Amino acid sequence: MTLRELSKLYYLNKLIERDSLRLADLESKLEPGGMNISGMPHGSSSKNIIEELVPLIVELKDRIKNEQIKYISERKNIDAYISSVDDYQMRLILSYRFIDLMTWNQIALSIGGGNTDDSVKKACYRFLNRSEKGKK
Repeated sequence: MTLRELSKLYYLNKLIERDSLRLADLESKLEPGGMNISGMPHGSSSKNIIEELVPLIVELKDRIKNEQIKYISERKNIDAYISSVDDYQMRLILSYRFIDLMTWNQIALSIGGGNTDDSVKKACYRFLNRSEKGKK
């Protein structure tokens, strides 16, 4: 498995986070405090705002659901690959990095044994380069 394939969870997670924040923002505009109900003119009626926002919210919820389904599928693939790694320390490094989405520093602290963020990062990339070359 390549670094690009292993990194898919990270980017899917970021997409889900971004879309969830956007959804919360749109939904807050539907709440009574989110709209201008002071009676002062504001350009469009609350009915128009609802008519505009509801389709966007429904579309965004569908997108988030699809992203979550892809996330689960990718996680299963990555989990299966990591489980096949014979080296237990490398399996731990890969799990921490690509499933738990930890930083290199967090990984080094979790593994302990005098490991640094740089040493676990280099070990990971060496392993991935070797396994990628072994496939060719």
